[in-house]
Parts: sequence; structure tokens; C-alpha cells
Amino acid sequence: MLLSLIPLGLLFALTVTLARTYHAREEGLVQEWFQKGNEDLATGQPGRAFEDFRNSLSYEPNNDLVQLRLAEALLADGRLSESRAYLVNLWDRSPGSGEVNLDLAHISSRMGDPEQAIPYYRAAIYGSWAGDAVGQRRKVRFELCEFLLSRNLLSDAGVEIAALSAELSPGEAIQHEQAGQLFLKDAQPGKALEEFEVALQANPRQNQWFEEAGKAAFDSGSYLKAEAYLAKVSPENLSGPDSELLDRVREVLSDDPFRQGLNEDERAQRTWHDFQAGLDRLQKCSQSSASLLSADQTAAVQDLNRDAQSAKKQIQLRALRTNPELRISAMKLIYQIENTTSHYCGEATSIDQALILIQQRHAGNDQ
Repeated sequence: MLLSLIPLGLLFALTVTLARTYHAREEGLVQEWFQKGNEDLATGQPGRAFEDFRNSLSYEPNNDLVQLRLAEALLADGRLSESRAYLVNLWDRSPGSGEVNLDLAHISSRMGDPEQAIPYYRAAIYGSWAGDAVGQRRKVRFELCEFLLSRNLLSDAGVEIAALSAELSPGEAIQHEQAGQLFLKDAQPGKALEEFEVALQANPRQNQWFEEAGKAAFDSGSYLKAEAYLAKVSPENLSGPDSELLDRVREVLSDDPFRQGLNEDERAQRTWHDFQAGLDRLQKCSQSSASLLSADQTAAVQDLNRDAQSAKKQIQLRALRTNPELRISAMKLIYQIENTTSHYCGEATSIDQALILIQQRHAGNDQ
């Protein structure tokens, strides 16, 4: 009996060895086809990648990672319904997977269902990730912000951009610059300027960021900052429009009679200069009104011209030096002139544009 057990033991050992070899070969084939699928997917061949992943699954049908890559190959190949079927099954097993939720967000977006895409994006942000979870979640939040902005969902976008900004450390200069760009798209130039300033504090050698900060400062009405940042851009890197913007900012700062730090004489001189520019603009508009304007528009310009000529008797440089209320009244008349002439008489000159910006700068104040 003992002797008969020996061949049985050898046969058992051979069977175990063969089984292990077979399973090892299966595992090797799973990995080989999986790797080939990843390579085909990376080189823009999703159809071939799908076949590779399907071959891999034939050896290990319950491999979630292979199923996920197969679904992503289908997604890349535009086979959205098939991809979604795989992903929904994966989501049922792992609803907290950040990668699965992100893929479902992409499918929902491409299938024209943004309302369904948004919850998937948010689930991906707070889901589990292999590897650099913090970096992956931040990347998804950036993508969600762009997604919301592209669909003009500005309120939701503002919330997400603010959350993204709050997560960034001061040293993450590139990310702060990107957040600034998002704030600009969300029509929040003041917030964008804050992000650009943080980025510049971390990396003050980025010439383009000075340009971006300058334009954001201009759009938010911070003209002193706009001049400071635009002036730091090297002349060879300052584009034509941005060079004109710098000139306009400097004109606003040099013509604004309400700028802090001026004495009474300086305020009077600037008001007088602005008033003369307004009268000149109104005179040219009146001369051209006969051929270019309708009867009602011509009458409006002529009425304003009569008011300006009447006010001209009181608005004198000596009176402006001693009468702050007269300066305010003069500037209000100038604003009226600039608004009317810009509406009826074509493109304004640089000084006229500066006067309109000065009005916008002090909108809501007594002056």
C-alpha cells in the first residue's frame, strides 16, 4: 500500500504543478493583453485597445481594472452606450470609485446630460483614488469648473472655483494662476487678480503673469495696480493691445481729479482739463450731427451743447480751485457729455475713453 501511494503522490504533485503553471500562464496572458490594451489606448487606437482588453477579460472575467479600461476604450471610440453599461456595473460594485465616477461624468456630458454629469463629477472629487488622491481630486475639480463655465452655469462655477482656490497652498504658483484664469472666465476680475498676485509672490519671474495681473486689475477698476503690473512687463513681451491698455491706465490716473493724494490746485487743473476735452468732443459731435444723426439725436446733442455753454460761464479754473462742489458738478456734466457723444457720435478718443473709465471708477460715489 505504501508503495502504491508513491505514484499517487507523484501524480498529485504533477497535477498541482501543471495547475500552477496554467494559472501562472493565464495571469501572464491577462497582463500581456492588458498592457497591450493600455499601449493601444495611449496611441489613439481605442478599437484595438477594446479587443486587447476583451482578450484579457477572457482569462479573468471578474477583473474590475480590466473592465474599467475596456469601458474607457469604448468611451474613447465613441461607443457611449456600451461603455456606460460596463461603468454602471462597476459603479454598483464600487460607487465610491473616483475614476468610475469621472468616466460616468464624461459619458453623461457627451450624451448631452449635464445635470447628470455634475453629480458624477462631484462624486469623483470626493471619491477614492489610487496613487496621488489629492492631485487627482484637484484635477477633477479644475475640469468641473471648466465644464460649468462652458455651459454658462456661473453660480455653480463660482462655488467650485472658490473651493478650488481655498484648497491651494501659497506656494502652488501654477495652480493659482490657473484659478485666476477660471475667475476671469466667471467674470470675477477682482478674485482673479488675487490669484495672480499669490502666483507672482511665489514666482515673480513669470512675465506673462504680470500681464495677466495687469489686465485683471484694469477690469476690476484697480488702475494703480494695473499700471504697476503692466509696467513690469518687458517691452518686447508687451503686446500692442496691452501697450495701449497701459497708456489708457496712465491717462485715467493722470486725468482723474478725485484721485487720492491730490491737493486742491491739482484737482482743479484736472477738472479744467477734462472739461475742455468734453467741450471739444461735444463741439465735434455737434458739427457732424446734421448729416449723421436723426432729428431726435441732433436735438439731444444740441440741448446738451447749450447746457455746456451755459455752464462754461461758471466753470472757470479760479472757481474750481476754491469750490469742490463746482468740481463735482463739472465732472457730472463731463460724464453726461461723454456718455451722449459716445452713444451718438462714434468711437471716442483716448482722453474720452479715459473720462468714461473715470466715471465708472467713481460710480456710486457723490462725485
